[in-house]
Amino acid sequence: MNFLKRIGILALFFLGVSWAVCNFQGLANKGEFDSIVLNFKQDIAITEVENKINKISNKYSQKIYFNSEFSQKERVYVLKGNKNILKNIQQSELKELTDYIEPNYQYHTLEAVNDPRYSEQWNLENINIEAAWKQAKGKGVTVAVIDTGVSRVPDLQRTEFVEGYDFVNDKKDATDDHGHGTHVAGTVAQSTNNRYGVAGVAYQAKIMPLKVLSAAGYGTISDIAEAIRFAADNKADIINMSLGGGGASQMMEDAINYAHEKGVVIVAAAGNSGLSSASYPSRYAKVIR
Repeated sequence: MNFLKRIGILALFFLGVSWAVCNFQGLANKGEFDSIVLNFKQDIAITEVENKINKISNKYSQKIYFNSEFSQKERVYVLKGNKNILKNIQQSELKELTDYIEPNYQYHTLEAVNDPRYSEQWNLENINIEAAWKQAKGKGVTVAVIDTGVSRVPDLQRTEFVEGYDFVNDKKDATDDHGHGTHVAGTVAQSTNNRYGVAGVAYQAKIMPLKVLSAAGYGTISDIAEAIRFAADNKADIINMSLGGGGASQMMEDAINYAHEKGVVIVAAAGNSGLSSASYPSRYAKVIR
């Protein structure tokens, strides 16, 4: 791994991901959801897929839709539903036509204090940041912040952004309407040497804002997984997910593997990723409180 990536990862290790609750036991049973994800196999004729979708829609009086404009290629559909509907669909003939049918678990922001100058309390001396800056400042590294979006607050005015996406509202503008994602992005690459605020750890890195959590701080596995794929497809070097939630997800694991195979480093909160514990060492860096 080159030194620039190490600087980027070092920055992320001191983010809010360390606020995660690390109790992994029973993860698959703790998730909350009000919708279901269906991933149809690629070798099934589209006409058959459409026919099955229409039948499900009529049976449960629910509209079935692509999760986003990026879903068609992967054949990822979502419908509103509870545990009973999930169980019925999983036991139906659709089981043979899909790669998985699973809960679209809800994830949320991790706790952040509201002190206005809290970011000044990060002890950069402990990571010997000034010595690191002599080698690199994050230049050439793109960090995808998968969170509530990112807003160009005054201390991010000089930070370079690349195009992101709002998966909550399905639009290109990923402005933050919560505040959590902006805080995280500021810790990574807050504008520095601008006589304002405090310093970012890798302040020459680029930020890719990917909004998967709403103004209330909640989002779904389907949006998070698609944001991971978007980041990997659009040349992000590092993905940060400072968010948490319960429920193991094949969709999430597939997205993590996809990004990993493209050489993307993923930093996420331990115990809240929806992956099995055995996946941590090989798939992404975990931060433990």
